[in-house]
Amino acid sequence: MRTLPVLFLMVLCCAAASFAQTSDQKIGYVDQQHILESMPEFKKLNEEIVVKSDQYDKILKGKYEEFKLKSDAFDKLVASKADQAILRDKAIELENLKKSYEDFETNSMAQLRDYYAKKFEPIKQKVNEAIIFAGRQKGYAFLLRMDLNPNGGDLWPVVLYARDSTSNLTSDIMKNLGINAAAASTRKIGLPQVLKR
Repeated sequence: MRTLPVLFLMVLCCAAASFAQTSDQKIGYVDQQHILESMPEFKKLNEEIVVKSDQYDKILKGKYEEFKLKSDAFDKLVASKADQAILRDKAIELENLKKSYEDFETNSMAQLRDYYAKKFEPIKQKVNEAIIFAGRQKGYAFLLRMDLNPNGGDLWPVVLYARDSTSNLTSDIMKNLGINAAAASTRKIGLPQVLKR
């Protein structure tokens, strides 16, 4: 009968010791979006996407202009009551131009997404490794992401409040990545950041 209170006391002591250990663990936060935006590789990738997108837009514009010219010519043929065989041939030609435009638009967007995903993955991996390295180096138990996910997904920040600003490791991680940053981000962290957008 006495073993039950002793056992309860031991469990209570273990729980208290476990709680005491976890209460002194350091928790830090990272502005991952700011780090990504500061990386030369990420800037270069965005520039490449803009260049490719502009090239695709020029091609699409050319295809649209060709379709518009031929569509106007077709309308004139219809108004002049041209032969049905000619109208059928021109209608098929217009359908093919329209399909070519739509296919190119779909394929070019897919290629841009695939190119971005392929090139972004090693950049994201590099940042993730730097975050883990900084967390271990500084003795943090947890590092939380305070910004929105650049890949989409979360609609709200993971953490809305940080007790002090001394746990912001953004500048340390940027330094580890070789990015020259005079100071960490001065952007508002958390809910105010989202509401201002």
